Amino acid sequence: MGQQVVIDVGSVTYAMKSRELLRNNGIRAYVERLPRTPNTSGCGYGVYVPNGVEEAEQILQEAGIHVLGRRERVQQK
Repeated sequence: MGQQVVIDVGSVTYAMKSRELLRNNGIRAYVERLPRTPNTSGCGYGVYVPNGVEEAEQILQEAGIHVLGRRERVQQK
């Protein structure tokens, strides 16, 4: 299984907008709370995209959503 990645968008508002935008483009996406680390900015929300991360990030950037970066997804227990 490959590495699971979350696209960091910083706020819950942008995460929700991103999820809807990606779903409207046929890409599964889920809003997730990101763990806080000393070097993080924003409110700590991102969008988990199981498949097509590159395409999803491009769609978000073209729509004017500021992508802060990517993080490895923390497995939920």
